[in-house]
Amino acid sequence: MDARGVLDTINVPLVLCVGTSADEIAAIARATGGRVAVLYLPDTNSLRAALSGPELIPSAPPLSDPIPTHRVVEFGKLRLDADLREATWRGSPVPLSAREFDLLFALTRDPGRVWTFAELTTHVWERPYLGDIEAVVSAVKRLRRQLRAAAPGALVESVRGVGYRLVVVDSPDQA
Repeated sequence: MDARGVLDTINVPLVLCVGTSADEIAAIARATGGRVAVLYLPDTNSLRAALSGPELIPSAPPLSDPIPTHRVVEFGKLRLDADLREATWRGSPVPLSAREFDLLFALTRDPGRVWTFAELTTHVWERPYLGDIEAVVSAVKRLRRQLRAAAPGALVESVRGVGYRLVVVDSPDQA
């Protein structure tokens, strides 16, 4: 069944939540007393895919990415090139898995910002956040291990109960 067929079968109002946290979706469901259908989509690309089709939006322009696209990001002595999938610290390569690179890339895109577990799940894993933080915690542990070995001044700080932020410390003994 295509999207039009699904929409035709819904006999209650439909609320589309794009990039919304699990807590916000639950609040919407409570506030409406279950009288609406709540559809969660992790980002605008998912929304476009869900609604695409000539019969629904014949000439819809592409929706923008929720995180601006910067192909090369530099934060202190840390440099990430998304096109080449390369990370360097002071010009030396930092070996990262694909997931570690994606996680570090997200953290460097807005330096100093605290990324919540929900945001990291949505942007790095491209799936809805359902309250399980283990995937994020595990990936951060692996990323920290790699950074300690190859980029000692790049630190992933925990913000208890919220998420993580990237900090770059440039001390003279790391020259």
